[in-house]
Amino acid sequence: MTNLGSMSLDADSRVIDNAERQASIAWPLPVDMRLERLLGQAKAAGERTSRRELVAALVATCELTDAQLSEMLRRYRTATVRQMLPIPDGENVVPFMKHPPGPRTGERRPTS
Repeated sequence: MTNLGSMSLDADSRVIDNAERQASIAWPLPVDMRLERLLGQAKAAGERTSRRELVAALVATCELTDAQLSEMLRRYRTATVRQMLPIPDGENVVPFMKHPPGPRTGERRPTS
């Protein structure tokens, strides 16, 4: 990790080639489960990626107006688990599988 006190960024460099900053994020379990589903979807599409890269890509490429950002925040704040995750008809609970930290078995960090 790089000391970000005073530095400059080359405007023409690739984002993924720049210094990193640790993002300490804690979020509700349904959000984590949704991230796992998106990761599985990316891998099914042939992408070699990670949770970290997927979240960074979502943040880096999300372009919203002020109104759209406000709407997204309101939708998130009022969302139910059922709206975020697929739940079989007639069910009202979602099983949660806890994953240990680090890459999943057989996974490698993506290369540039």
